[in-house]
Order: sequence, then C-alpha cells, then structure tokens
Amino acid sequence: MNYNLHTHSFYCGHGSGLISEYAAEAEKAGFFLLGFSEHCPFPDNFLSKSRMPFASASLYEQDVKALDCSFPVLLGYEVDYFRNRRSYYEEIHSRVDYLITGTHYIFRKDGSVASVFDADLTSSDLSLYADSVIEAMSSGLFSFCAHPDVFLSARSFDKEAKAVSVAILEAAKELGMPLELNGNGYMKGRGYPSRGFWEIAHDMGIPALLSSDAHRVKDLAAPFDFLHSFADGLALDLLEPYMENGLSFRKAART
Repeated sequence: MNYNLHTHSFYCGHGSGLISEYAAEAEKAGFFLLGFSEHCPFPDNFLSKSRMPFASASLYEQDVKALDCSFPVLLGYEVDYFRNRRSYYEEIHSRVDYLITGTHYIFRKDGSVASVFDADLTSSDLSLYADSVIEAMSSGLFSFCAHPDVFLSARSFDKEAKAVSVAILEAAKELGMPLELNGNGYMKGRGYPSRGFWEIAHDMGIPALLSSDAHRVKDLAAPFDFLHSFADGLALDLLEPYMENGLSFRKAART
C-alpha cells in the first residue's frame, strides 16, 4: 500500500518542501506511485489566502512534470467545487492526470463564509457542506473525494453529524466515488478521520482510500501506520490505485 495521491508542497502557501524533496521521500519509503495535488488556484485569485497565486500554477506543473523517478508521478489538483467555475475545472482536467475534490469552506446564503474546521457550525452549515460535497462528487470531474469527514474536525459525532455522514456516504456509494481516509487530521490532532463516520461506511460496504494529505516532507509516509490500524480496527476494505488508461482504483487484497 505504498502510494500517496494527496500531496502538497510549498506551492500551496501553507505547506513546505520542494516537489523534488517529496519525490525523494517517496523513493525512500518505497512508493510505487506518487500524486501531487496542490490546492487549485483561481484566475481571479479567489481563496488566495489558502491557495498558491494563480501565476504560480504553471511553475508547479512544470516542477512535477520535470521529475525523473523510478515510479509514476502524477500531476493533479485538489479542488473546492463551485458550479459557476465548472468550465475552468474542465480545462484543468484536460491537461492534468487527475483532480480530487475537497470542501474547505461553507458559503452561506447571507454571503458569509465559514471554515469546515470551525467548532460552531450550525445545522444549516452542515446541510450546505453535505450539498457541496455531493454536488462535487456528482460532477464527474474527480477521481476521489478527499477528507469527506473533515466537518467533524471540531465537533462531536451527534445526530446531525450522523445525518450528514449518511447523506454523503449514500451518494458516494451510488456514484461509485472513492472516499479518502485522511492522515492530515491525525497528524494535526483534529477530529478526523472520524470513527463514527467510518463505522457507517463499513456498515454500508464502502471501502477507503488511504492518503497522508502531506503538507511537510516528513509527513508524506508518517500517517500510514495509523491509517492502517484505524482501518483494521473497523475491518474496512481498502482501495488501491493502479494505472490503466489513466488513474483507476480497485479493492486491495487483504493480507
């Protein structure tokens, strides 16, 4: 299971490490596949406080493509999905190896914005989060959904959280969308991955795709022992990536 498809670097603005340093770390860890997935910037620099400047995107893409490794290295982006920007995502999709979707913000009807990491998300916020994730998964643009349980960063797994989890999991199962069991929350001591969320996933027969979501070179492989232990504790089936006319996924053989 030595791979990672959710990798950031200094380009994202809140991470560190050169692209080449992550590749060297992947080589050291014996990875058979590495994918870079910087947060997708926007031409108008929307969400610029947590994204690279739009002007840096070409440099990022060149850096990844210039790598010469003994294993495949894929170029991708992590995308916050907004339907009015779909044509932009389609243009990016046509030139990179893959896109993943990860919802980080909740845009309320009154124009205010909340972070999914906030502790005081309302019932309405949670509903908007679920709607955003499900719409992104339904778009057909993404290879997998990153940290679907990130909304549990700072809240308990209560009745409302369970309802949101069920809605997301049912949509993912219907769409055949792989869901990521994310290591970054563990590394940062946040409330995801959520046992409550993934218990429901197990009961629904939904497998997990492991990713470190590394923002530092030393974190590229670090969370995988924990992730395997977490998955084993819930008897979760796991997915693994493979290359066949592009990036695909299959159930991993149990060991």
